[in-house]
Amino acid sequence: MNLISRSIKYIKIERAWQKKYNRLAPVKGDLAPDFELFDIEGKESVRLSDFQGDKPVVLIFGSYT
Repeated sequence: MNLISRSIKYIKIERAWQKKYNRLAPVKGDLAPDFELFDIEGKESVRLSDFQGDKPVVLIFGSYT
């Protein structure tokens, strides 16, 4: 199998995957899913929904290693 035919094969696979899963992705304006986190001691929890209706909440994800 040469490079061009492999590329065509994987492009078709990728397009099928996108068609299936893109409809599940959040879009601008959607509410974030609710989740719960505990403090460092594991005693108190806070839910994202606790802040609903208050000031905007910004979530930042990343690797800090």
